[in-house]
Amino acid sequence: MSALERSAVAPSRWDGVGQLLSALCVVHCLVLPAVLGLLPAALAGWLGGEGAHRGLLVLALLGALAAFLPGWRLHRRAWVPVLAVGGLGLLGAGAFLVPEGASEAWEVGLTVGGGVLLAVAHGRNRTLCRECCPPEAGRAEA
Repeated sequence: MSALERSAVAPSRWDGVGQLLSALCVVHCLVLPAVLGLLPAALAGWLGGEGAHRGLLVLALLGALAAFLPGWRLHRRAWVPVLAVGGLGLLGAGAFLVPEGASEAWEVGLTVGGGVLLAVAHGRNRTLCRECCPPEAGRAEA
């Protein structure tokens, strides 16, 4: 497998990881209210706390960097990383900018919106990387 073929496959894998993390983030935000009623208060406080959201934001940022930088180098579509930055921005706003007295709906809305936008960006990045340099074409020639 040539270096170009390996670089075409690698972003696709990271986009898959990014999509999985984005989906887990959305599930976390949507399922958490139901789960909170079933868990002891100490555990519920940790899952819904600022530390959990900030930790997930760091994971999302690392996954985005690993997927979108190599992807952009292949397809050069600037709007894909712009979508990702928008999604990360919404996630960051949900984790850091919602005032303490504000409704929980603001935090959930920003976080879910950011997760969905990030998942869409990973999906487009993955598709564009595969269209740009399909791995099957290189294998057929070898």
